[in-house]
Amino acid sequence: MPERRVGKSIRMSLEPGLARLIAARLCHDLGGVVGTLAGTLDLVEPGDPGMHELARESAQVLRHRLRLYSAAWGGGASDLDAVGLTELLQGAPASPRVRFALDRMEGRGLLPAALVPIALNAALLAAEALPRGGTVHLGGSAARGLHVWPDGASAAWPQAVISALSGMPAAELLEGGPRRVLLPLLLAFAEEVGWTPALSLGGEWGSGCALLSLTPA
Repeated sequence: MPERRVGKSIRMSLEPGLARLIAARLCHDLGGVVGTLAGTLDLVEPGDPGMHELARESAQVLRHRLRLYSAAWGGGASDLDAVGLTELLQGAPASPRVRFALDRMEGRGLLPAALVPIALNAALLAAEALPRGGTVHLGGSAARGLHVWPDGASAAWPQAVISALSGMPAAELLEGGPRRVLLPLLLAFAEEVGWTPALSLGGEWGSGCALLSLTPA
């Protein structure tokens, strides 16, 4: 597959609509967990360890997801290594159906804060390419670029990803609604730091689904 690259100058076009989509996505992804926690607490009775455990598990999921979205979308990121990124990705909506493998991060795998949202959103987007579950491989470095590859049954990038990297107008990126907010977010974050996304054959990463690379200009 030849590389497909997306042009720049999309960030300013996307900003007004992105805020609305992010808010809607947060309500969707957090609302279900909050509803489960609230319903469990309503049913908890003294001496019911099962319900107490379910409430604790729901609270843990909510805490992980809030930490993930704070780093990925809210500007709450700090410099992180592969271990820190993996811990944050525990809060992904697709987890545990999709696991995240960061053993291909080069060197110490430390990413500066400005690149953490790119890594997280790329990994979350790749998880959406695994409708039947699988593994998202994330590797690379701050100096050479990041690469993400979804590996699993029926792995396939959403058509919107291919279209965007083929030059889709910025306005059309927002037409997919809250469920498709990850792609415009990733492209905007990449443009902000001067990085370019491209799809190509997986090469040493494996066959099947294409490899998404984000590299410094």
